[in-house]
Amino acid sequence: MFQLKTNNKTIQLKWGTWAMREFCNAKGITIDKYFTLLGESHFDLDNIIKLVYIGYKSACVSNKDEIIYTEADACDWIDELGSILATEGQLIDYIKYIVDRTIISV
Repeated sequence: MFQLKTNNKTIQLKWGTWAMREFCNAKGITIDKYFTLLGESHFDLDNIIKLVYIGYKSACVSNKDEIIYTEADACDWIDELGSILATEGQLIDYIKYIVDRTIISV
């Protein structure tokens, strides 16, 4: 799991098959498009928010915890991390975590 440390809390995020499926369903895309998206050097804001929020939901599902936060809360967490354009930091580390856990070639 990835730990996202905000100003006053630590949010558990998990990425795996369940999260990939949720992301594809939320975006209305196929897994092929998901792989293409991960290979791109930029992400749009909605994708970043969904990656963080779905990672949170996935951690809740795995830990059998109640999902108490919303996408609006995920936006607050991102705001607390600083710029989404930063080339280093927790947000970039989380994207790398997702890429590391995604098999792009079979």
